[in-house]
Amino acid sequence: MADQLLFTGGSAFLGEDRAFARRDVLIKDGLIAAIGEHIDPPSNAELIDITGRIISPGLIDFHMHAFRYGHVLSVDVDDVAPRSGTTTFVDAGSAGSLQFLTFREYVIKPAVSNILAFLNISVLGQTTDGVTGLNFHDSDDERLLHVDSAREVIEKNRDIIVGIKVRAYTGLPSMRALEAARELAELVKLPIMVHIAPAPPSFADVVSFLKAGDMITHPYHGGTDTILDADGQVRAEFLEARARGIEVDLGLDRFHGLLPIMRTCVAQGYIPDYISTDLTSTNRETVVFDMPTTMSKLMACGMSLEEVFARSTIDTARKLGMTERIGVLRVGATADLGIFRID
Repeated sequence: MADQLLFTGGSAFLGEDRAFARRDVLIKDGLIAAIGEHIDPPSNAELIDITGRIISPGLIDFHMHAFRYGHVLSVDVDDVAPRSGTTTFVDAGSAGSLQFLTFREYVIKPAVSNILAFLNISVLGQTTDGVTGLNFHDSDDERLLHVDSAREVIEKNRDIIVGIKVRAYTGLPSMRALEAARELAELVKLPIMVHIAPAPPSFADVVSFLKAGDMITHPYHGGTDTILDADGQVRAEFLEARARGIEVDLGLDRFHGLLPIMRTCVAQGYIPDYISTDLTSTNRETVVFDMPTTMSKLMACGMSLEEVFARSTIDTARKLGMTERIGVLRVGATADLGIFRID
């Protein structure tokens, strides 16, 4: 194998400029060694001609489920990565404090791909999901909302845990899950990601627990209580939340996002800060598939190519505090790259 790789002729996504430009990219020892309009190939480099294609930092899927073996709906990220140009996966609360060590030791550590995680406020995480006929969810019993054990796990896994996940699913029996998540967030200084759904609880009640830097996910869900009012306008409480710094994760999935609602919101400027799939075993081979498919849906709904790449790479890396390592084309950064074609 050659000591170096030179990708030549491609259109590179330069995230800090939110733009594409003709660039060659030289890789050496797993790092980006050079970026330039034209790089003379070193004698020991393998040339890969990507004329007519896009080269970008490896995509970051900010919300999916990776706890295979412990959560029946989770997927194998190392199967997804090479087909999709996605190199970093953020698990959105599959594991709680009871199973996080198992998740770390048997899934995260052996994976070739980067896996980070939100810790579920419930000690069970989402491990009851997908069990036919059980009808028991992560926060159905307040005894599962154990702040002390969650804090201990976070402090021991700061290198992997990037936030706290709480699901305000339809029929949530009380607001204790939100209260516990807020309490934990103040203790560990990490953001909260809240799964939103048709009421109850209402969006206004849920968002009252959030502060600037926290996130909602699944903004374009359907049902009787959507982001749009009777006149098809984005509801005031969603705009007010964004104005006070509440951020938006996509989490599109199969039924957590409807394209007509998303299209209307994009037209009104209400677009996600971070693009993600909510990838699971139930949507891996149908409807959702991967990040490029999800990015394509956003383009079909009116977002630009530049913005869908920015919100799938550099913006997410900034949120994670990892732009020195991932999400950017920069000399010295990790050479996890994606090569794409526009069809």
